[in-house]
Amino acid sequence: MIRDIQKLRRRAFYGGFAPNVRREGWKWLLGCYPVNSTRKDREHLLSQKAKEYEAYRRQWESITADQESRFSKFRDRRHRIEKDVIRTDRSIDIFVDDNGDGLQKLYRILLTYSFYNFDLSYCQGMSDLAAPLLVVMEDEVEAFWCFQKLMDLMEPNFHKDQNGMHTQLQTINTLCKDLEPELYDHLERKDCSNFYFCFRWLLIIYKREFGLQDVFRLWEAFWSRVRGQDLHLFVALAILRKHKANIIEEDMEFDSVLKFVNDLSVSPSSSSSSSSSSSSSSSSSSSSSSSSSSSFASASSSSSSSSFSCWPYASQGRMDCLEVLKDADFLSQVESLGCLRPSRTDRLLLHRKLSSE
Repeated sequence: MIRDIQKLRRRAFYGGFAPNVRREGWKWLLGCYPVNSTRKDREHLLSQKAKEYEAYRRQWESITADQESRFSKFRDRRHRIEKDVIRTDRSIDIFVDDNGDGLQKLYRILLTYSFYNFDLSYCQGMSDLAAPLLVVMEDEVEAFWCFQKLMDLMEPNFHKDQNGMHTQLQTINTLCKDLEPELYDHLERKDCSNFYFCFRWLLIIYKREFGLQDVFRLWEAFWSRVRGQDLHLFVALAILRKHKANIIEEDMEFDSVLKFVNDLSVSPSSSSSSSSSSSSSSSSSSSSSSSSSSSFASASSSSSSSSFSCWPYASQGRMDCLEVLKDADFLSQVESLGCLRPSRTDRLLLHRKLSSE
């Protein structure tokens, strides 16, 4: 039993989880487990979730070729999932083989979710969110369960009206105007103040901007909710703030800013580095129907301390993950204190305040 969920959240935020506890830690952060649940409660809950998953999986596995020919929505989502899965994190060990167990699990998780949440269906970017969950969980049912919980948080990002994304981009606009007025003035002059160049960052929560282990660490900080629900927006501002001089001095227009921020993403090889924990374990959900396998194969052939602990992994991209996260944390505290355009004195006072927490 977790006796102090807030302590767990602070540990996730300030130090991150060690690889050997990450699998369980993520399930707590994502709300898979009731706070006061016992081990027996959690085992029973997982057994129930396995049955639910199998029931949803059977819905699409039982569709015959003749039925599929008259079911255009299913054909479309299957095709989009197949196309995205074969392009997702292919240099991570469990996703290297076209016909390997990792890609098959990812495919089944996404297609099953499209039946679980039929109205939302499948949207591009979901494979980027599901893949790290599968790497950490290893088990197909647990990965689906965590993906379901993550999508409960992020579903507005994938609505057709994109209101969820627009609201977040508008918040970045406000934060930039308050905390980085010089940068904001430049972006406004260049008609970039809609911040659409941050769209991918928010949609897949920086999945392509950092190496895999850094993504794990960022997600843990976000899910901890220690700094509320908007820390990921402060990360966006921290990244822009770090590169403010380049953006202003090079007099970047929207297209230039978009290319610049996209070029900050790590290369496919470095973004997909994996640890020994990525080896796939056997589970009751690992086998697929022959029809889905052949279809997919065909597509394939086509701490409580208030300071951050030392990063356990070197940053593998062009951005230092710890530096960005620390700056985002600082900016969120500045904003919460109403201390706009902070001076050096403001920074020192805030640093002392945070260090004493």
